[in-house]
Amino acid sequence: MLSLTKRQKIAISTFFLAAAIFLLPNLTPDYKLYALGAIILLSYLLSAWSIFSDLSGLEFLTLFVLPVTLTSSFALFVFKFDPEPFLRLLLVGVFGTVYYTILLAENIFNVSAERNIPLLRAATTVGYLTSLFVSFAFFSLLFSLGLWGWAFSLFVFGVGFFLFGQAFWQINLEETDKKTLFRDCLVCALILAEFAWVLTFWPLSPAKVGLALAALVYVLLGIVQHLAKEDLSSRAFVEYLFVSLCVFFLLSATTSWG
Repeated sequence: MLSLTKRQKIAISTFFLAAAIFLLPNLTPDYKLYALGAIILLSYLLSAWSIFSDLSGLEFLTLFVLPVTLTSSFALFVFKFDPEPFLRLLLVGVFGTVYYTILLAENIFNVSAERNIPLLRAATTVGYLTSLFVSFAFFSLLFSLGLWGWAFSLFVFGVGFFLFGQAFWQINLEETDKKTLFRDCLVCALILAEFAWVLTFWPLSPAKVGLALAALVYVLLGIVQHLAKEDLSSRAFVEYLFVSLCVFFLLSATTSWG
């Protein structure tokens, strides 16, 4: 019986999801919505299949937040805007690259939960950067759907809770205290949702809303990670505050209030 390596499984999963997203607009309207749901579900199943060995406990949730959210973002974009084939090909190319990279990083976290390996620092950096990329992509798309303010905030809270959960779990992996993890995720997700609700009163484009929320995710992730490691200095706090103010002034300066 043919035995596949994890890299081969990840490559197969990436190919099937990229192909499914590319072909989504070709379906008849009656089946598109069902296909969209199937692609999102398939992203979880394929991700779990790719790195299944040694999975346990929280890993069934934390390891797959990023790949599922990434897949949802690209699939929803193609579903809503139906881009022309060449642009669609570029999009699935970006999706495939990021998805493959995310699963490689998640596999490292999976192995590192059992034993320390040298690539953990690189995987942490990849996880941090892709969390920001996924936040920007998903929240931009979500805002473009034209949801009511309360509905948008509710979705931001739910997605934010899981995004923070996977990021905070990566700090200490299996040594993570579940109560502390839940508390930190809840507080950060609430802050993110409240800020998202405020943004709905601004005449902002979806990209600017996504940028603002991704910047807040960056600040909250950074502060909580420093607190968890007990090395939050006043200088680091000022740097995060500076980033927040820069984004605020950038949005204010580029917003047309007329």
